[in-house]
Amino acid sequence: MEQREGSRLRATRGLMAAQPIGMLALCALLLAACRVPGSVRPTLKIGLVAPFEGRYRYVGYDLFPAVRLALQEANAAGGVGGFAVELVAYDDRADPEMAVEQARKLAVDPQVVAVIGHFDEATTAAAAPAYAELGLPLVAPGVFDPDLGAGQAGVFRLGPDADDLAAALLEPLAGQTAALVSAGGPLGAALLRAAHAHGVVLGPVVAPDDADGLAALLAADPSAVLCDADPVSAAEVVVALRAAGWDGDVYGGPALGAADFAAVGGAAAVDVRFVSPWPPLEATPETADFFAAYTAISRGPGPGRLAAPAYDTARLVLDALSQHLSGGGTPARAGMSAALASLIENGYNEGEPVYWYRIDTHGIAEAISFTFP
Repeated sequence: MEQREGSRLRATRGLMAAQPIGMLALCALLLAACRVPGSVRPTLKIGLVAPFEGRYRYVGYDLFPAVRLALQEANAAGGVGGFAVELVAYDDRADPEMAVEQARKLAVDPQVVAVIGHFDEATTAAAAPAYAELGLPLVAPGVFDPDLGAGQAGVFRLGPDADDLAAALLEPLAGQTAALVSAGGPLGAALLRAAHAHGVVLGPVVAPDDADGLAALLAADPSAVLCDADPVSAAEVVVALRAAGWDGDVYGGPALGAADFAAVGGAAAVDVRFVSPWPPLEATPETADFFAAYTAISRGPGPGRLAAPAYDTARLVLDALSQHLSGGGTPARAGMSAALASLIENGYNEGEPVYWYRIDTHGIAEAISFTFP
């Protein structure tokens, strides 16, 4: 599949030549910053908030080594603007209340100049007002609500949004009737907004846990089902539809790329297609350095679907920090917000493709094509 040179997808192009260093036990790293041994430089910190425990713990354990690696490389190259950069990570367990609590904890530490998180729609939406109120910049990859950060200074969403994903999903369905299974997320809302313009008759619209609604969906016998739900709920819906004899096409968003979807869906998940802003990341000669450095930090597991966007987001934050410090003076969160806004407004957040994936017979998501919003 053709790759486009872009501002964000560095992790697919042989990014790293830095030599990895060992990592302390991850549980310790979640509680304390990772100081470069022997460093005498003054220190600034970048926060990371994600689920490290609970049902979605795999999210945190996928992205943590990638963010850690980006900071490790910066420190190995001499730091940023004369400062060593440390990582301080907190667990929000994918719980909105805990997400707000962790945001407030990070804001107390004056050395924390920016935060990357929360990799979930609900937790990010809940915590965003707290970051804005506290003046602590938040960079949020992995969430798709186009309104995230609207009217909230210092809150930045990256990459294609729900409207872009919806347009990609609806394009091959022009002239067809499709049902929508939605838990009320931004992708479902975007699909409802855009269906008519793409020539798709969308209905019925049902919740994933609505048995009567699913019965109505089966009675309508649409040619396709669009699914916007968490991975397990989406898989349970697909299993139920297949068990009832429905054999139409199933499409969805990035949640269907989670391992939980294929594991729960089993044979029913085969041939399901989904769109994602995250590129395929495979072990090739071009990405060998990235895989080696990542696995040295993770102590074995290779990078998953969130590793590349997490790494690239950390690099963006480091670039913003370098820009902010280049003018001299004291590091400040307001200055970081301004630097982040400048980088994003100058094209970092534009022109990225949306990738199409298909679940194969082994439960693996294989990339099949891409399109540009």
